[in-house]
Amino acid sequence: MNKIKMAWTLPCLLAAGGANANIIISEVVEGSGNNKAIEIANIGDSAVTLDGYLLQKETNFGGTWAPNFALDGITLQPFETYVVGNSSAVADLNALFDDVNNTLVNFNGNDPLRLVLNGEVIDLFGPSGEPEEYFHDERTLVRCDYSADGTWNESQWLTFPQNDWSDIGNIAASCDSGEAPEAPVGEEATIAQLQGEGQWSPYTDPANYQFESEETFVVKGVVTHVQSSNLDNDLLTGFFMQDPADTTTNASNGIFVNATVSNIKVGDEVAVTAKVQEHYSWTQLGSTSARAFVEVLGEGENIEPTTITALESDEDFEQTLERYEGMLVRVNAETDMHVARTFGFDYSAYRNNMVLAHQSVNYHPNQLNTPLTDDAAEQDASNADRRLFVESSMDAADGVVPWYPNFAKDNGTGTSDDYIRVGAQLSEEGLTGVLGYSYSEYRLYVHNTADNSTFVENERSQAPNLEEGDLVVSSFNVLNFFNSPFGGRDNPTNSNRGAESVAEFDMQLEKIVSALVAIDADIYGLIEIENNGFDENSAIHVLVEALNSHLDEADQYKIAMPSDLEGEGFVGTDAITNKIIYRPSTTTLNDTYVIELPQQHVTENGSTKSAYQRDAFTASFAVENAEKDLVISTNHFKSKGSTCWEDEATADQENDVNLQGSCEHFRVSAAYQLAQELNKIDGYKVVMGDLNSYGQEDAILVLTNRDNAPADYEIHAARNTYIGGDATNGTLLHGEEGALIEESFDYLDIVEELKPKTYSYSYNDTMGTLDYVLVDNELKDFVVDAEVWSINAVESTLFEYANQYTGDLVKFNDAYRSSDHDPTIVVFAFNNNDEGSEDGDDNAPEGDDGSEDGDNNTPEGDNGSDNDSQEGGDVQGSSGGSFDFLTLMLILSGFFVRGRARRNV
Repeated sequence: MNKIKMAWTLPCLLAAGGANANIIISEVVEGSGNNKAIEIANIGDSAVTLDGYLLQKETNFGGTWAPNFALDGITLQPFETYVVGNSSAVADLNALFDDVNNTLVNFNGNDPLRLVLNGEVIDLFGPSGEPEEYFHDERTLVRCDYSADGTWNESQWLTFPQNDWSDIGNIAASCDSGEAPEAPVGEEATIAQLQGEGQWSPYTDPANYQFESEETFVVKGVVTHVQSSNLDNDLLTGFFMQDPADTTTNASNGIFVNATVSNIKVGDEVAVTAKVQEHYSWTQLGSTSARAFVEVLGEGENIEPTTITALESDEDFEQTLERYEGMLVRVNAETDMHVARTFGFDYSAYRNNMVLAHQSVNYHPNQLNTPLTDDAAEQDASNADRRLFVESSMDAADGVVPWYPNFAKDNGTGTSDDYIRVGAQLSEEGLTGVLGYSYSEYRLYVHNTADNSTFVENERSQAPNLEEGDLVVSSFNVLNFFNSPFGGRDNPTNSNRGAESVAEFDMQLEKIVSALVAIDADIYGLIEIENNGFDENSAIHVLVEALNSHLDEADQYKIAMPSDLEGEGFVGTDAITNKIIYRPSTTTLNDTYVIELPQQHVTENGSTKSAYQRDAFTASFAVENAEKDLVISTNHFKSKGSTCWEDEATADQENDVNLQGSCEHFRVSAAYQLAQELNKIDGYKVVMGDLNSYGQEDAILVLTNRDNAPADYEIHAARNTYIGGDATNGTLLHGEEGALIEESFDYLDIVEELKPKTYSYSYNDTMGTLDYVLVDNELKDFVVDAEVWSINAVESTLFEYANQYTGDLVKFNDAYRSSDHDPTIVVFAFNNNDEGSEDGDDNAPEGDDGSEDGDNNTPEGDNGSDNDSQEGGDVQGSSGGSFDFLTLMLILSGFFVRGRARRNV
């Protein structure tokens, strides 16, 4: 096949002028692996010797053009080609090469190429200036405008499938043969007939491995979207078309067509001749190996978006979406979609996008249901059924939401009104686009432009909405607040999990302080703070100094500090730890305790598997009008992303059949040991922090109760666990058989009690609670209110302090996304028992949640497991930083409004 036959639909232009204009880049193959080639050609009427000509590459739009591949000594006759390839290409492509160079011909879709003569750019392949990511990724581009040009014009090029090099080494005097080839013969059909009412086209049978129809069809429609290049490996070059006349209710009248698109535009009426293919369960016309034959008939009827609406007859929401597959659609308030994951990273497609869920957010199966029960399985299946991914048709650049151009725009007060939060719903206008299917998910490729009116029920709050009381206690995860790279003391592992630069550190500190000032708690339990002591070289000291700089002296905080750990003392052996700060003006510190939680050491067949947990930092406080001390225990149980012995020993654990993640037995050991040790301390008890367990998972059932669990549900602690060391120097907790834990300690999840179905963490698009305030039976009568303040988990990861993956996005030093976990808050009143048990407001705003612990599962946060050391950063300066602007912003935002007015002490 030569270019005459392939490109009949686009007349080509021959350049006029000297020899320089006659040498062009005529074809570029960007295939799989090392199947890559560059073809140059002489499209003039006389021979040209290429002395002084160079081929160059600009890697990743980096500004450097290299190497200089010289073409000296090569003479090209009229309409002769010269092909340079990669030596590792497959044999049939390699046989077409005139030369090889693995440095030059080692490009991806974001590497422009150019032809240079004596320093002058003769021809350019790829954009210059503003980079376009992956402008020729995984496809072959063939020149069909024979005019050498120092600028990039994609309309000069025809697009062919990945690994199609059938024309390499050939060049014709014209791309136009003068007459169009005859269309293949096919039987006439409508799009709806080919789509059918089921998951697959009635002309295919994937259950019996028949993914393509035997018949060839001729189908007419109007083009609704042109995909001029591949979006990764799932949305390929081609177009969507729709039948404007079809009114079938139970079959889609839209379809995707695998075809070349150089002469296709939106609004064209086309006749497509092709077979039907199920491309990974996406019904399409044509395939990458047998692309559709397309004839443009003229201008077609206008196609308006159709609102996706569920029917009572639909078995599930997937059936609803199947009815619209391939169509131009609208998703809006009528569709009843909720943001389940705000714009961020999708690990399946490996690009940035967003997820909506039908009718409600997606709860983790174990948030409201006991693991392994039918209800948990039903929730898991429901989550999978109700998802709709929201995409752009091209890869989004870091920090950019392509269909929301004003996302994160500064509103002039040091924050933004343009954001998208988990739980938000779509407005009447909503989002429009075409509906595709890949990676087992339906995907909306957005056409319209969104703004802050596109999403409703999306408002942020400037401060927690809590009833007044005497004492406020809050758990707050500070998302790996480390100062050791910036002049602070090292932690026990000499690693850094936090900010990588002074600018990131200052932003992180200011965001945390903004949140803490707004919460206005009397006691904070801090999680994920660097474990580097308590004195002026420590992270906790830097944080408290910054916090106190915004407060009157009477409202300032002190560090709860064990007398035997003052100064350089570490709390445990991990890089991060738990600590407590408090207001001496409202409470008095009586004592501190470091409760050692279990270690696991299993030795079998000569090898040892060990796992560790962070110690529970605990303090007792005297509170006015309280008959007993208030005992606050701050915890961070073993993460779901680490592994313990049980995870490697049994198939069930490896497959995570109960969806509890790794180390659930080890977290049970921690819960059991913590409760036993707290029983030895006098006072009202509060267990709070990141327990890395969803609402009905094993560790929570041990600490609370099993009222909702089946009668025969068993909870097991890990085997070979010790307190204070290993088998040699520690105290045995549970031996080789582990333990069946039949006891629960009757703490009350006070947030769930007062604000049911609240969540504090988001993982992928499932929500749940990992962060708790649990109170004992005596203390619950003194609770006035409790809530999760939804400022972090519901917000986009793009708003975090870290600059990696966020491009040029503006960062704000407000409270939003100051961590990946939401703070949990409880209000007590000890001077009036009658009011202590009053129910709180049940209308809590939906927050964000999660599934797995973010430490190991997100590109923009702490990606270290509990015990894994990470490479520390270089010392780049002192922590310092001015807070004048932050103070002003907090005052303007109303963060100081609550102040002391609510206090009755």
